[in-house]
Amino acid sequence: MGLSEDIKALGVALAPPEEGWADPAPFTALLDPRLRTTYSPRQSWGDWRGFGPAPAVEEPTQWARLWDPAEPEPLGSSLAPNPKRPARYGLSGMPSAARRQIWRALALLEEMKRSLSFWTVTLPDEAISELHRRGTLAAFQDRLRKELTRRLKVQGMCPLVLGVAELQPQRTRAQGRPAPHWHVVFLNKRQPHCDWVLTPADLDGVIDAALQTAGIRGANLASAGGVESIRKSVKAYLAKYMSKGSTDTERWIGHTYENLIPHQWWFWTMELRAWVLEHVLPVAFPFLAWVHARREQLQRLELLSWRVVPLADPAAPLTVEINWLSCGKLARLVALWHEDLEDERLLAQWEAGRLLRKWAQGAPAGV
Repeated sequence: MGLSEDIKALGVALAPPEEGWADPAPFTALLDPRLRTTYSPRQSWGDWRGFGPAPAVEEPTQWARLWDPAEPEPLGSSLAPNPKRPARYGLSGMPSAARRQIWRALALLEEMKRSLSFWTVTLPDEAISELHRRGTLAAFQDRLRKELTRRLKVQGMCPLVLGVAELQPQRTRAQGRPAPHWHVVFLNKRQPHCDWVLTPADLDGVIDAALQTAGIRGANLASAGGVESIRKSVKAYLAKYMSKGSTDTERWIGHTYENLIPHQWWFWTMELRAWVLEHVLPVAFPFLAWVHARREQLQRLELLSWRVVPLADPAAPLTVEINWLSCGKLARLVALWHEDLEDERLLAQWEAGRLLRKWAQGAPAGV
């Protein structure tokens, strides 16, 4: 059974009860295909929900970073632009929310890696110069995604497409300007043993169509595209390109070459997005509260791991991440939670028995 089926099987056990009419909005935490859940405790949760109250002390503590969402202000009818919206996206590199969605998608795509293709798009120097002169990099990238999607649909394929942009470090340093570069993973076989649906020549046609949309014709595409099968892990193919951040872009901000910084550092198709969101499940709050209160004990039992997520802003709310390790271990935790509600001594007895078995297995002969 694959990851996607295992996650869906957990859905019924994890889903919180439906809201009643006029009930307050419930706390929501999510399980996603990375098998992670991230949440920030609130001061108002209190003892009975397992998270503990704020200590009655004046010196700063981690609890000082807990927060409660304020009541939203009226929207009004102002036509003023949103002051929080940046004038230009992409200048800070790939945002953390994008990395999270990419990892979610890669976790599911791992199931079908033998049917995937890894496509690299490296434009020739003259094409990059034209994109800079015309200011049409965003148009090129948008058409690249749309044309690849269109050709897959024409062949009767479900267009599961995920792409990541980067600035090639060596080429950028050598040329003294940003050198945008794209890595795309997509479903390219009907079955693992079948041939590719889109050949290298077809993919060169995708690049040519995207360049034409950007106003460039007749570019030499002899080495613009490279495609290969996924041999090991699909995550390994894209992981190193997801760490690109502001340090890659800051020297070009305000420079004439700023328009060669991608507006979007990643893209995916609606079909892949829908598939991923099908596997992002709400976690019942009582279950998460039970886990949070016993997280140290459960980590010793190797049923999960947890950490406080380091955040750049010291005033940001305390954020905890639970790694569920596997669907099987999460299912075992759900079962333990139900049983522990019946008998609070159960978990302590189970831990004691497990440690005794570990000691017995490692004890010298004759002991």
